[in-house]
Amino acid sequence: MTAEQLHKFIQAPGLLNQQSLPQLRELTERFPAFEAGWMLYLKNLKNLNDVSFEQELFNGAIRIHDRRKLYVFLNETDDTADQTGHKDDIFEMIFPPEYNLEATGNVVESSEEVTGTKREKPRKGAGLIEKFLEAQPKMPQINEKEAGAPSEIKSAQEDGNEDFVTETLANIYAQQGYHKKAILIFEKLSLKYPEKSTYFAGQIEKIKYLMNN
Repeated sequence: MTAEQLHKFIQAPGLLNQQSLPQLRELTERFPAFEAGWMLYLKNLKNLNDVSFEQELFNGAIRIHDRRKLYVFLNETDDTADQTGHKDDIFEMIFPPEYNLEATGNVVESSEEVTGTKREKPRKGAGLIEKFLEAQPKMPQINEKEAGAPSEIKSAQEDGNEDFVTETLANIYAQQGYHKKAILIFEKLSLKYPEKSTYFAGQIEKIKYLMNN
């Protein structure tokens, strides 16, 4: 499944059907830390009222950094997304702006994130998902000031300052197509911040997926 196909399903999750389900299941098996794959897979199961949805929800939720995004995506419909303009918002939830799909040959567009918009009351089945919101772990954020200005980043690279390895720098590498360097930084960050290892593993899986598509 290509990034373009993922974009299509995010834009119109109502298209997720029996044919897309095995592809998404395979995607989660190949890239178990890839958040976008899990979100679409769970949405697909929910669309089909699949009996395995509840169990897979437990399996997938532990791999998703922000479960509120999962909650919104699972309860959003094509109609409500059209009315509220959330489709591009949902796309950015799953693929943050720092991951430039165009750089990998998969040209997609996304708009600025929409916030503070009133959403439709959750439909039946939302209560199950709410359980994960209460248990959502708090993860420390890396101070963006660590990244500094572009000139500081270049200087730190030249000086070989290992302490300067940051998530922002990794995202810059990923955006510029230096995928291996980005992966190496995320691996170092995972060791430095073990409490965020699941999140960094997901970022690595995203980069690997983009490298192969």
